[in-house]
Amino acid sequence: MTKLSAIFLVTHSSPGGVQELWADLAEGFRARGIDARLIALYPHGQAGHAARSALPWEYVVPQKPKSIRGIFGLIRSLVRLISSQPPRAMFTAMPAANVLAPVAAKLAGTSTHVVISHHSQVSTYNRLLNLADHWTGSLRSVRSVVSVSRTVSDSLGDKPPGYQRKRLTIHNALPPRIERHLEALAAAEDRSEARKRKVVAIGRLSPQKNYPVLLRAAALMPNVEVHIIGSGPDEEALKSLAAELKVTDRVFFVGHRSREEALTLLADADVFVQPSLFEGHSLALIEAAKLQLPLVVSDVPSQVEGVTAPDGTSCGIVVNAHDEKELAVEIERLLDDPSRYRTWSRLSGRLGASATFETMLEAYQKVGEGL
Repeated sequence: MTKLSAIFLVTHSSPGGVQELWADLAEGFRARGIDARLIALYPHGQAGHAARSALPWEYVVPQKPKSIRGIFGLIRSLVRLISSQPPRAMFTAMPAANVLAPVAAKLAGTSTHVVISHHSQVSTYNRLLNLADHWTGSLRSVRSVVSVSRTVSDSLGDKPPGYQRKRLTIHNALPPRIERHLEALAAAEDRSEARKRKVVAIGRLSPQKNYPVLLRAAALMPNVEVHIIGSGPDEEALKSLAAELKVTDRVFFVGHRSREEALTLLADADVFVQPSLFEGHSLALIEAAKLQLPLVVSDVPSQVEGVTAPDGTSCGIVVNAHDEKELAVEIERLLDDPSRYRTWSRLSGRLGASATFETMLEAYQKVGEGL
């Protein structure tokens, strides 16, 4: 059997959960003695503005293509990259990388196993890329199609039969350095009862995260602080809504922070809230669970799955994604009832203990080896 070597490919390298996950896996492979490279089709903005990684980011082309000619140039460069040092496996994430890698591998004529991955429901993708994925994911160069949750896998239900036969689910987990950091933070906190009446949400300020409902809930909780960690295109609109609701003294937009900084802020909270309209398999949710923070999430399928332990136990409180009153009531019930708080804190910790990096890494290695 040919020794495993791998490329972890994303569309662009800007800081984000998918890019950090691919960096973590590439580093994990290296730690196991497997040759692994971390590559993006192109940098997002300036090449220096990239997701954290101990491995260097490599780029197929120096900037995002802006024409059909540029896209063909990108494909040619990707074919040359694969041909020059053919990896045993190429793991891809994000729609453009998922579509272009199978085509390039086929044109390169190598025996590279392409493993495409989906980190959110495909209904959220660009329509043309999703249609192209129907065909490219069915190519023989694609050996497996990984989804990070059963909910994401279910969204592939309209793909061709040959595509669907390749499906498997591998849940996300956190890298060892983050697991160790969280263990230290958790050990320093007493989760026996709520103390600060502080709620934290983490994620890009975008429509997906559904932060308006959290702001409207804040207006119903005069004695609760809400801290939102992240940046994004909705920032000004959300700040305007906070001013309109007169909650600027209790809602704090913390902005983008490094992962370690964000986790330190998260550990100082009483409750983790994630009212998203959709998720794949949220890393922020896992981080909060490892800190034993009570979890309050929206009732969309991926979120319900995210707070369900492997044995089927519900380890988080699920509320209507569009009901700020229910969200506010559940948060305040946690903060006002120490016994209830302790119960949901224990359940959260149980969920966090079930997600381990080694289990995830082993699963990806087996897929790459064709097992």
